[in-house]
Amino acid sequence: MILYGDPASVFVHKPFVLLLEKQIRFVNDPITLYDYVNVAFLNASPLKKIPAIKDGKFMLADSSAICAYLERKYPTPGFYPNDAQDYAQALWFEEYADTVLFTALAPIYYQKVLAPLYGRQTNLHAIETALNKQLPPVATFLDSQLIKKNYLVNNSFTIADVSVVSMFLNMDAVGFSLNKTTWPHLSAYLQHHFQRVSFKACQQAVKRALTKAQKINAACN
Repeated sequence: MILYGDPASVFVHKPFVLLLEKQIRFVNDPITLYDYVNVAFLNASPLKKIPAIKDGKFMLADSSAICAYLERKYPTPGFYPNDAQDYAQALWFEEYADTVLFTALAPIYYQKVLAPLYGRQTNLHAIETALNKQLPPVATFLDSQLIKKNYLVNNSFTIADVSVVSMFLNMDAVGFSLNKTTWPHLSAYLQHHFQRVSFKACQQAVKRALTKAQKINAACN
């Protein structure tokens, strides 16, 4: 299987981690959009968005669709609960991560790393706004869902956790962290999951991608 997409993309994290957790052999083709795109990726992702996969002759784009496909084709271990209410709740957290949490966190990595790659000046005000205004209500909500808990749904590691933790990897990679006093439960939850083998591997891939991006940026300046 081929997973298309720069591992530094928060939306690539989700299938990247799921592939590792399910021990599915895959190759990561690090499409970046700003630096590297190929025809095979464009065939898999007509909208030119990452991630995408190629599994034999089958091609698919969109992180949620990819994860659902992986779960159906490779059901063990399972990441989508069997109970109807737990299943719905896990999907809700997945969507929350992909929309609300992404919107809150995206300016941090974008301004620190991507803006210079696109020839734009880093907007420090945008980073401060994200950290001080956009993130707090989201972090407060998640913290309230994690009191004395390491998992969001049914005390088990599900797509909900994969989705939420994935969104925080880039924040960690560029040197920002949550206030442990303000959000103790969310902070402990993230530190717990950052120790998983799959997330550690994803973190290393993010760091390599970040180093590459910094070299490209330096060469352009």
